[in-house]
Amino acid sequence: MTPPVLDPQAPVPEAVPGIAFAVVGVCTFAIYLLAIRRGFLDKRSTLPVFAACANVSWELTYAFIYPVYPEMRVILYFWLPLNLVLLWQALRWGRQDFPGMSRAGFAWMVGGWFVFALSFMVLATREFDDRVGAYTTVFVVVLMEALFIQMLRVRRSTVGQTMYIALLKTVIDVSGAVGLIAWYPDRWLLHQMIVAEVVLDVVYAVLLYRQFRAEGVSPWRKF
Repeated sequence: MTPPVLDPQAPVPEAVPGIAFAVVGVCTFAIYLLAIRRGFLDKRSTLPVFAACANVSWELTYAFIYPVYPEMRVILYFWLPLNLVLLWQALRWGRQDFPGMSRAGFAWMVGGWFVFALSFMVLATREFDDRVGAYTTVFVVVLMEALFIQMLRVRRSTVGQTMYIALLKTVIDVSGAVGLIAWYPDRWLLHQMIVAEVVLDVVYAVLLYRQFRAEGVSPWRKF
């Protein structure tokens, strides 16, 4: 029996993954712009610092080390500069989410994590022959969504966060799920990770909404 990870992409109409990943691309670009704006307004990182490192590592891997198909590579060239700004914000203000940690300790922690994240992307791509970044994407997204929940719990406030970013993250993950499941209907590990990321999206959105209400602020007036 051939392991499912070696199965080729299923022969589905190109419009299905095409539309799904187009939604992912547009909404991701919108999130980056909203997140950068909110970061500068609140003087706080809008992304958990580990998530920012993982995002940049993913984009570096598939833009330069294991280049993906040309259309996606062009999108990465637009995403990467924005993600570098988000990473800078995470480095500039992210230490506030680690109370009691020294500046040097924070720098070593983030540097070590970035080295791990980048090497993980490269090695996982080689190990799974994952030239479209399917597995590395879902691994990163599950981690990121869990980190958003942890960030909210640490801050105990809505600073650096908006419902619009939370909802757009959910749209991205659902749309990406449609494309990946259409391509790989028999890769159940992939499906499990997709379910996990969507569940975490919903949990984060609900918790963030409740935090806005607890602060007596409309969840929809903060962009």
